Amino acid sequence: MPKSQRLLYFALTMFLLAGVISFVFQSAFALRTDSEIDYGEGIVLWQAANVTDWRRAFHPVEIYPHIVFHYPPLFHLTSRLVALATNDLLMAGRLTSILSLIGTCLIAGLLTAKLLPPGPHKMARFMGGLTAGALVFSTPLWSWACLMRVDTLGIFFTMCGLALYVFARRRRSLGFLAFTFFVAGVYCKQTTVAAPIACFLIALIENPRHAIRLGAFSISLGLGILLMLYAATDGVVLRHLITYNQNPYFPRLILGRLQHHASGLVGPLLFSAIFPVAVLYRRHSRKKLISRLQLILKRTTFERCVLVVAIYFWFAFLIAAATISKQGASDNYFLEMDVAACFLTGLFVAWLARRVSFRPQRALAMLQIVVMFILLLQTASNWRILGTTSRNFINPPADRSAELVNFLKTIPDPVYSEDMVVLMHAGREIPAEPAIITALADDGKWDESGFVARIRNGEFHAIVVRRSLTNRGRFTKAVADAVEERYYLTNDLEPFKVYLPK
Repeated sequence: MPKSQRLLYFALTMFLLAGVISFVFQSAFALRTDSEIDYGEGIVLWQAANVTDWRRAFHPVEIYPHIVFHYPPLFHLTSRLVALATNDLLMAGRLTSILSLIGTCLIAGLLTAKLLPPGPHKMARFMGGLTAGALVFSTPLWSWACLMRVDTLGIFFTMCGLALYVFARRRRSLGFLAFTFFVAGVYCKQTTVAAPIACFLIALIENPRHAIRLGAFSISLGLGILLMLYAATDGVVLRHLITYNQNPYFPRLILGRLQHHASGLVGPLLFSAIFPVAVLYRRHSRKKLISRLQLILKRTTFERCVLVVAIYFWFAFLIAAATISKQGASDNYFLEMDVAACFLTGLFVAWLARRVSFRPQRALAMLQIVVMFILLLQTASNWRILGTTSRNFINPPADRSAELVNFLKTIPDPVYSEDMVVLMHAGREIPAEPAIITALADDGKWDESGFVARIRNGEFHAIVVRRSLTNRGRFTKAVADAVEERYYLTNDLEPFKVYLPK
């Protein structure tokens, strides 16, 4: 192996290990932190705590407490099972997310290494598998996997389904098992539909009759579970998952958010666009598109995997683009697309590293460009994140959540708080989730006048704000005005802003 090639592999390995070490530090920090790290953890924690009480979890939002169960319940049920080992539901939820991303990365890495056609250089398998499994830790969004959020469990089930579907060409029964995993992914987060759409379209190309069977099976399974939830909740589950989830959209924000996210992920996104064309293209082919795709799917399992993951990536991109402009949407909407892009990039690196044996000059030059493109664009942020996560682990930032919890234990319910984790730890009821009721009020799906009247009447014994009442994503003007009119601000627990009745 040329010295330049060894140096290239060493540089890529160090780059990827920096991301992995950052993930380890951040995971350890999250698992030993018992306060809220991200705003969305509070509502997911409440949902997990109440998921087995269907009447309490799913009721019309007009009925107090004004809480929406806006995700399907599989992540919450899984967290409850993990909590049997941790004895702490918040830790169990974060551990579920962490282990889910680890499982996703292992599947992507092992699949890349296994499917690469044989060649003289074993390093191609290692570098491709390492890139496919570890590159995600060099993207802007991996830290979402250290939170009690539903995303990564859904992505893990999706990756299980994709892996099974890649091998389903000879064993059709694996296709049904793959779609079972896809249904599980949808019951973690209802927008996790990119993979089943991609695999269903591929099945239509390969064998339309089999595709119809797969579609009928997965729809029947999904609807069967939904009917059981419908019966258990008197039909209210559909309001929570669909009606209450239709937040206002701002289409003008789509391009800006896409551009902002793509600026931190230029390499993997670019490779995800060009690699499938490079590996699947055949010169002088005059066959129609469908015929070419059918031939590709019948060639090596590696090429089949590339096609499956490429189509999955593009549907994940389209779904992210369609939902990112929703009020309340955050960067985690891009996480599935990023995982698919990193998987494709790993396949690309493996393919190029193998081709060095056959076309040394051309393939090695391309491999250098690909690797350096990743390194040059993301090395600075990679090491900066490593520094931040290590500092947070060694010297955790100051947090007065425990003091606030002790204070809240001294006052009776109800308490309205932007930080819902402190309410849960204090044993207080959660009256409402600020972001969701604000979106519902803005969209005319909920009349907030009764809630505002309760604030004006001083019925809440305290109101806790983490940032500011001017945040219109959490507090409508009517709510903010009512708080400032009826309550006074105490700074005893900064950075929390605690409002007490006048």
